[in-house]
Amino acid sequence: MASVSAILRELHRLHRQLADLKERLVRGPKQIQIAEGNVKRAEGDVALAKDNYRKARLASDDKQLQLKQREARILDLQGKQNACSSNREYQSLKETIAADLQANSVLSDEILEGFEQVDLLQAATKTAEANLVKMKDELEKTRSRVTDQQAGLEAELARVQGELNEAERGLPDEFRAEYERQARGRGEEALAPLDGQTCGGCYTTITTQTVSELLMGRPVHCKNCGCLLYMPEDRDSGR
Repeated sequence: MASVSAILRELHRLHRQLADLKERLVRGPKQIQIAEGNVKRAEGDVALAKDNYRKARLASDDKQLQLKQREARILDLQGKQNACSSNREYQSLKETIAADLQANSVLSDEILEGFEQVDLLQAATKTAEANLVKMKDELEKTRSRVTDQQAGLEAELARVQGELNEAERGLPDEFRAEYERQARGRGEEALAPLDGQTCGGCYTTITTQTVSELLMGRPVHCKNCGCLLYMPEDRDSGR
């Protein structure tokens, strides 16, 4: 017949295994949520990139229209200049034309810079769209992987829970009530091995008297963390 320490060791192992399986079951949906968040952010990046590109195109088109209007105005002023009847009117039109030509030169430079900006924003949009495709692909892969894993994890969880239930039946009556109270509230943290002369859960020093009680197979708790203590396999007296 297995010793109490052996039963507690097995229970602790199974509780740790259950905790790990439950954590992995929770981790899967969280990974999906993270991937969904990445897609949402990528969609926002695409929308922003497209909006910036659209605004830059509109600004560029507007400046090109301004340039054409000013060029047409210059041609009109030049025609009026050629038909001037006075030197004063001629000089006035000449100055106006010179100012418009200077303004057009500045506007032409701005248009060229605008073309470069439009090209950069168009490239940024394509990069954002490519990243969105990548994020969507990763989301689908994550969903597929998690879906495949969840079924296996749930089956493993049920198997381990069955083993735990079976192992609990082997506990002596004097341990059962206290174990059940601890396990319900703390799970894997309800139990801890004796590690040398300390509690394996919180590393508080255990008295010699407590060690003696453990060796006699009595229920013993760590006075610091409250864990139900058990002897490690290499120190198990068989009780």
